[in-house]
Amino acid sequence: MISRQQMMAGKVFKDKLNRILVLSPLPIKTRHTAHDSARIIKAKTDVYLDIGHKSVREGAENLALIINIFNLISIVICSSPYWMFNSSTDSYFLIYFLLSILAGTHFFYFHIIARGYFRLKQFKFIRFNRQRREVALPFGENGEFIIVPWEKLYAWAGTTIVIMESTAIPLSTLTITMGSPTNPMDFKGLYEVAGGEEINCIMQWECIRSFMDDGPDACPDPSKDNTLAEYRATCKRQWKELSLWAWIKRKLIDWLHYSYFAHWLSDWHEKKLPEVTIPENIKRWSEPLPEDQWQQPSHEFLEANFRALDFYMDGGRFGDKNMPVYDPRKKVIFNSPENKPKDE
Repeated sequence: MISRQQMMAGKVFKDKLNRILVLSPLPIKTRHTAHDSARIIKAKTDVYLDIGHKSVREGAENLALIINIFNLISIVICSSPYWMFNSSTDSYFLIYFLLSILAGTHFFYFHIIARGYFRLKQFKFIRFNRQRREVALPFGENGEFIIVPWEKLYAWAGTTIVIMESTAIPLSTLTITMGSPTNPMDFKGLYEVAGGEEINCIMQWECIRSFMDDGPDACPDPSKDNTLAEYRATCKRQWKELSLWAWIKRKLIDWLHYSYFAHWLSDWHEKKLPEVTIPENIKRWSEPLPEDQWQQPSHEFLEANFRALDFYMDGGRFGDKNMPVYDPRKKVIFNSPENKPKDE
């Protein structure tokens, strides 16, 4: 296991099947585009940025599709000539049986939706406060928030090579955590986002880093793809742009997925969850400060960024083998000792 004492932004650890690219502490510029591909940005103001759970829309739509396919199969079976015209079968029995199936599947659907909501409340937001240069992490006892300095937050893009029969697939995950208060070598709590490729994890992280150090305008806004308003606007465009048959097929697909309800549910979750997951002390901590009280970057952070930008100007890239990684204890180290300049 890699000790957190060894971690510093830009440093790389790897073996045959694993690679870890450290993004923080001292979260320097990466020179990559900020892109919220996982859609984890939930709120953005001039003071704070919230990242959290993925939308519930997709899960609600997929569950609706499963139960509706089951319901359609049940309707087809109960409407078959064998059952409809078999004299030994009571027609009322078929109706009651079919109604019980429809009621049962929808009871199951809304039961899962309700369970998902109460379970989702356990997955709280991470809030980044750019004026205080601090981060509120829900890694305390019973999910309580712990506030840590932004520059001492731990984050990395971890890549694991999954060996298949005929190929090897790299899978990357963005991990955000904090140092353990009881073990100087370990971490406490994990927030993970599947990125697919390492570059996606870096761009996802860059959304957070650019908000904290470059301002709200440098960070993407929360996605509106899952909102009910966007869904309604899409439906209006489809009515104008699609042929009648294509529009009917689109509406049938939407009905099978309960798309209108799923988008409404997603909106309701996004509105409700901050109210029940963010405590009063974090809300007070999130209030704006006079600009003269804003926390300023440390000397170590400025020095680390200066060295990184100088390296980029010479054609280097974040995470390169010969990238100088600033460590306040050692001033500067290199990813690979053999790539250290001779005059250093």
